[in-house]
Amino acid sequence: FYGGEGSFNGDLLMRPSGLTGGGVMSLDKAEVNSNLFTYNANWFGSNSAILRVFEDSGGLAFRANDLKTHIDLKTREGVFHSNGSGSYVELPANQYISYIDNLRWRMDEEYLTLGDEFSSGQGSKFISIHHAQDSLSFIARNAFYSLRDYIINAFGVDSIAVADAIIYPDSGIVTVAKDAVIETLDSAKILADNLVRYHTFTNATVDIASAFDYTASGDYTYKDVLNN
Repeated sequence: FYGGEGSFNGDLLMRPSGLTGGGVMSLDKAEVNSNLFTYNANWFGSNSAILRVFEDSGGLAFRANDLKTHIDLKTREGVFHSNGSGSYVELPANQYISYIDNLRWRMDEEYLTLGDEFSSGQGSKFISIHHAQDSLSFIARNAFYSLRDYIINAFGVDSIAVADAIIYPDSGIVTVAKDAVIETLDSAKILADNLVRYHTFTNATVDIASAFDYTASGDYTYKDVLNN
């Protein structure tokens, strides 16, 4: 298919109205699986498809489930949209899943944009599936995922709830490396506890281990009864 850029395994039906098919499209290090593809000279699409992207070693790097799909082999870009609550992505190297509204895959640059870069909405939820992290989660406006080093760079993260505290990352940036490791947050703010919100720590360095475990150091301003 497409001058050798892709191959197909499945069933094809050619009619005067166009070419359709069901099966697996293979592109570079990726596979797209659907019961019904529609084909054009430069692109193919589906109302519901599964995208799998593989590491150089052959392991699964990324999987998107039940997404509306449009892949353009001329621009080398794939665009995917959610079909509802059943649409989500898996990032096995990072041990995270994410519920997203849309996804953009830049094939030659080997990165994915999760969520809308210019969205003013709530954002996408990222949840750790690491056995020791107790479903640690946060919401990001959008994120970039590199298929070269398998790092999630999340932007627009307003806060992360950990134990009885609320942690506010500086500039709203959170980086998740392999094995669900959240890189150290610098210049963060911590509000404790999450009910009375009485204590505020600023300029904090924070290491988040799980949904109930973190270590941090920062500045605390104490006010006495005279407000000094």
